[in-house]
Amino acid sequence: MLSTKITRKGQITIPVEIRNELDLREGDVLVVEQTEAGILLKNQRWLAESTAGIFKDYAQGIPPLEDRSWFEAAVAEEVVASMTTDDE
Repeated sequence: MLSTKITRKGQITIPVEIRNELDLREGDVLVVEQTEAGILLKNQRWLAESTAGIFKDYAQGIPPLEDRSWFEAAVAEEVVASMTTDDE
C-alpha cells in the first residue's frame, strides 16, 4: 500500500507508480468523488472517453452534422432576413 501526505495547501502527490500505471500526466484534470469508503479520484479524460457515445441510442433520426447543411443555410438566411429592414 502506498501513502502520501497532504500539504498545508491541501495538495497531495500521487505516487509515480500509480501515475505511470494509470497514464496520468501533468495537467490532467481529476474528478474528486467522496464515497462511503473514502475519496475516489477519476481521470476526467478517462471519464470522457468511457462515457462517449452513451446517448447514441437517443439520437436516432437526427441526421449527422454533414447532412444538416440545409438547416444551417436556412438559419443563416433567416438571421440575415431579420437583420435587414424595409428602410434599406
